[in-house]
Amino acid sequence: MENKNHQQIAGAIVLAGIIIAGAVLLKGTGTPVLNAPKANTQVSKQLGLNVRAFDTCLASGKFKDKVQADIESGTAAGVNGTPSSFILVDGIVVDTIPGAQSYETVIQKVAAALDSTKQPQTDKKQIVQIKPVSPSEHILGNIDAKIIIVEYSDLDCPFCKTFHNTMHQVVEKSNGDVAWVYRHYPIPQLHPNAFKKAEETECAWEQKGNDAFWKYTDRLFEINSK
Repeated sequence: MENKNHQQIAGAIVLAGIIIAGAVLLKGTGTPVLNAPKANTQVSKQLGLNVRAFDTCLASGKFKDKVQADIESGTAAGVNGTPSSFILVDGIVVDTIPGAQSYETVIQKVAAALDSTKQPQTDKKQIVQIKPVSPSEHILGNIDAKIIIVEYSDLDCPFCKTFHNTMHQVVEKSNGDVAWVYRHYPIPQLHPNAFKKAEETECAWEQKGNDAFWKYTDRLFEINSK
């Protein structure tokens, strides 16, 4: 019995040594340990990203606060569903786009906003206040465009997917008059994976800038079957 106990103790020590050595090795190489979230490998490779660095970025949670800040700014502006968008002229919110409105509806609102650009800034009435747009944000189009549309979106929201395609058309056909700002607004109660996907887009941005952010976001919406 005593020999058996010694054997069990020796086996436990060896096993513990293997576990500790493995942990030290992983720590030394910077590899995420145990159940670390993984990037969408297919999308990452398509964009030419370093997948290992991407996984490390995602596991670190370094962009969690950035996503949360977008959510808080949207909530402060009255966002309670997605997509929710705001039309800005000279930094002033002159109209809103609730939900996934059609291309025709958005164009009508843009036309009305363009008409308002002829008014003195003092005559413009702001219907709601939102966080001012910064050049460092995710902007598609010219930051100096006459009209800026700020959208709060959820990457797992099917209506956001539809509106995402609509907004691409709006920007492409606007002759430079419209720029689009994307802000995160994942709703975990409905889409538990959306927050982490938002972080993925930021990790893409970290490696290859704003162009990679938009390409990664576009691709996530394309493969979203919800």
